[in-house]
Amino acid sequence: MEQMERYIQKRQWTKYVLCVVGAFIYSVGMNTFVASMGFYASGVMGVCQIIQSVLVQKFHVNLGGFNLSAVLYSLLNVPLFVMAMRSIGKRFLIKTGINVIFVTFFLSIVPVPKVPVIEEPLTCALIGGIVCGAGSGITLQAGGSGGGLDILGVYLAKKGKSISVGKLSLLINGIIYGICILLFDVSVAIYCIIYAVFLSFVVDKAYSQSINVQVMIFTRNSGNAIREMIIREFNRSATLWKGVGGYTEKDTVIVYSVLSKYEAAILRRMVRETDPHAFLVLNEGCQISGNFPKHL
Repeated sequence: MEQMERYIQKRQWTKYVLCVVGAFIYSVGMNTFVASMGFYASGVMGVCQIIQSVLVQKFHVNLGGFNLSAVLYSLLNVPLFVMAMRSIGKRFLIKTGINVIFVTFFLSIVPVPKVPVIEEPLTCALIGGIVCGAGSGITLQAGGSGGGLDILGVYLAKKGKSISVGKLSLLINGIIYGICILLFDVSVAIYCIIYAVFLSFVVDKAYSQSINVQVMIFTRNSGNAIREMIIREFNRSATLWKGVGGYTEKDTVIVYSVLSKYEAAILRRMVRETDPHAFLVLNEGCQISGNFPKHL
């Protein structure tokens, strides 16, 4: 058990580091390819960018190179964190908080090129979506998120509301790009939509929480350590039953659970560390009906 605890702690610290790495990659993509072309991100970040643009372009506020949108991004996430603190997992909020803080930091120190790195706007939109999507995907793989609509969507889902993260994002992004059309230019809104589409595509490829996997673990041990690990680490349940080996005719314990693809990959490594002789069967893409909450 001590070895297992050390493994879990080490893996958690690795996840915290990945949240920082994801924040850096996202910030580089945002400032280098998106902000440099005058494009706007989706979600809360897009709202912050529009507020900064309105202050600078419409009210002629001189920010002196200060990235106001980065600070606004942190401030707008504060009430969302307070609202969701009791409803969403502690680790998820901690990792999301780390990502939000470092996104704010990196957006403030990574310079926005005065001359775009790539002058072709379509190429910038595509590359920006890929790079920002990779950063967001790394954060999601680490068990956190970029904050904003992710927190609000999960909070509403926990409260039993019918609106999902996807529907909420679609609504907010529709408003953002509608404002872009009214205040700026139709072409800007089109490139922003292209950026958002590619960002979503890359995030979906990097993020495997939506794929369900049946997991069956055959072990000569009691199976209680694996069961407790599944409950404690993934907040999932597990069923144990006894079997008999076909060749050895010895008693075997079978641990059965359903996890996401991402969680199953982690469990497989953890089981190998704690019980090298265990036999695992993973069945990807199973259909689930009933109480099986999606974890971010």
